[in-house]
Amino acid sequence: MDEKHYDYSTGLQAPYWIQEVRSPKGHLIWHFSTPYELSFFVVFFISLTFLMWLSMRVNAVVNIPTAFTILINLFIPYRLARFYCEFEPDGKRMYLFLVDTTNYFFNFVLDKRKIYQGARVGKSSSIIIFEKTNLANSERTALTISDDET
Repeated sequence: MDEKHYDYSTGLQAPYWIQEVRSPKGHLIWHFSTPYELSFFVVFFISLTFLMWLSMRVNAVVNIPTAFTILINLFIPYRLARFYCEFEPDGKRMYLFLVDTTNYFFNFVLDKRKIYQGARVGKSSSIIIFEKTNLANSERTALTISDDET
């Protein structure tokens, strides 16, 4: 009796794809020829909102043609959202790559303390004493080094 169990983790790890948009009554509003991930729409609308806000600020200072502004406000968020969904650096999803990159930046680039045996070691005020033993005369000479001198 070899029972094979279904692995549900593969289905849970799959992205949520949007193929069509329907109204609350069930009428088809829009059908996508290729399905898009939900993160595509999130990144698209966030970047669209930011670029529209930025273009309104820039248009207050410099008069840019409206057609060019519309083209920029739609093209850049679309390309950014596609890049976010399709590109997998180091074989990871983009949000995991961004989380790992910020974690590395804060833990290793900004934190200059040394790591010793898995723990961060800060500057200590302890004094390290190296003693040289002369076995022939049984006299000891001490050399003292502090952290300030190194």
